[in-house]
Amino acid sequence: MKEIRFYRSESGGCPVEEFLDSLSVKQSQKVSWVLQLIEEMEVIPVQYFKKLVNTDEL
Repeated sequence: MKEIRFYRSESGGCPVEEFLDSLSVKQSQKVSWVLQLIEEMEVIPVQYFKKLVNTDEL
């Protein structure tokens, strides 16, 4: 089982938590469900990962 850790700044802020708080309940549930899949599955289906536009340097 994998563990997902969110970045936390020195002041204690967490951009991921702030983003999740800005989502609707339905959107937040979907993101949480995908994060749970990532933690629990040995191999994550590619359909849950998409290449972001204009991120060739990443």
